[in-house]
Amino acid sequence: MKKFVYTAMTVFAVLSLAACQGGKKEAAETAASVASGEASGIGVDGDSSVAGPVDVSNMKDFQATVQKLDGTKLTVEYEDGTSLTLDTSDAFINPAWQLMPGDEVDIFYNGEDGVDIPADGTKVAEVVMSVPYEYVSEDFSSEPQVYGEITKLSDDSITIKEDEGINSDNGPQDGVEYTFKIPSYATTIGKAKVGDYAQVLYLGKLSSDDAKAYRICTEDMMEKEDSEVYEIKGTIAQFADGIIYLKTDEGEVFNFTVDGDEKLAKVAADSIGKKAKISYTDSIRMRVSTCNGIKFVK
Repeated sequence: MKKFVYTAMTVFAVLSLAACQGGKKEAAETAASVASGEASGIGVDGDSSVAGPVDVSNMKDFQATVQKLDGTKLTVEYEDGTSLTLDTSDAFINPAWQLMPGDEVDIFYNGEDGVDIPADGTKVAEVVMSVPYEYVSEDFSSEPQVYGEITKLSDDSITIKEDEGINSDNGPQDGVEYTFKIPSYATTIGKAKVGDYAQVLYLGKLSSDDAKAYRICTEDMMEKEDSEVYEIKGTIAQFADGIIYLKTDEGEVFNFTVDGDEKLAKVAADSIGKKAKISYTDSIRMRVSTCNGIKFVK
């Protein structure tokens, strides 16, 4: 049976329009539309960026939703509501996808014909990501951001006075200043300076010491072509099973699938240890984002 995987969604085609054009608070929405059966996601049929090295051509498979992963015991819910726990001790699970509750997966095993799902405790051969939890979670429906006047700026930090806060419990508040570290992997679109207005996309908790601005877009650039590119800088530390592991100067690691692109796969495989900018089409807050370009930097 064929491996059930999914087609890359160019989430940031929507995100870039919402987050950086018109800029302000038309939140950077991730267009996460998920269909059943022929689901949308990030891979192509048989693509090793999602599927692994196991020969599943003569195996049975079924789709289910992850409920819990406890060591080598994977508990899932079948479409009819049946819950079962499977043995993954000998299974291939792409390590970039650290399975979590809510993930939709395709599970391959050696089984008998005429049986839709295996018995509780069955050893499975491979667990393939179908639709990540992030694609259906409200937590990832928009990118955390602030927009307003730059009141302080240095090489390693930026302070923004929020102009259009959403004024929720966890969101930015109108008139409040927020300071962010600027890490080595951050991208700035435009020439930011004190007094300018800008949008900041950030990682971490707002108003905390770990809040990091990973993308700064000045207001004058919000409708320019450059604002449509999303990229991150670092060193290509590893390429395995279709996943690029990009390590930043701070030691953080971001994962990217090449989504079945053979040219990107070859570039990545030949570039271990090289400094690069990876452009991507979905949020770097996801466990695995989708790479759509690699540029080398000095």
